[in-house]
Amino acid sequence: MRRLMVTALSTFILFSSPIVGLANPADLTEKILEWEKQGIDPNHSEVIDKIRDYIEKNIDDGIFASLHIDREERDLGILVFSFTEPIAEEHKQAMEQFLTEHAEIQFREVEYTEDQLLAKLEEMDFEDFKDEGITIHHTSLDTIGNKIEVGISPYSEENVNVIKEQYGYEMITVVESDQSAVLEDNEQAETANTDETQADDKNFLKRILASIKEWVGNLF
Repeated sequence: MRRLMVTALSTFILFSSPIVGLANPADLTEKILEWEKQGIDPNHSEVIDKIRDYIEKNIDDGIFASLHIDREERDLGILVFSFTEPIAEEHKQAMEQFLTEHAEIQFREVEYTEDQLLAKLEEMDFEDFKDEGITIHHTSLDTIGNKIEVGISPYSEENVNVIKEQYGYEMITVVESDQSAVLEDNEQAETANTDETQADDKNFLKRILASIKEWVGNLF
């Protein structure tokens, strides 16, 4: 039963992290089964915990910017640790020692920490430009781009400058957006979550049945 609970938890965690390049949920389920049979954690949780612990103990926490898993080039992803200053080679080598054979790591230098970007995000108000006829449809943290994305309409260079004059030119990027696009994105996200939940439930049920069959077989 404990093994079933662990399997279900690892499946849930995996579904919460997108995998680029898999055509449909069936492909994703097949990948999950393959990884679990091999004892592979697709989210590299233990590796991340050890590296974060090393950073907290050995590197100035003020220069650690963010962490994300880049799944563009490989399904199991690349752990990308971002810092606002160069990291000494000895620290890179020390963190690389925590990698398993299935994990890869990349270090990059960025302008802002995630906390700085979140602080900028908190300054923003969707009603700030109502009098100018500009509507903010969404704001979001772009960890990969190390920016805050602001979606507005109507979109023009003049309106972009109005937004940046208010919030600053360095930390934000302004894109064209409208309410229908935001609603469509939300609907797609809800559909994806539904598909993932259904695949997860089906996969979990298969494991229960298989385990019951194995348990009964061992009795005779």
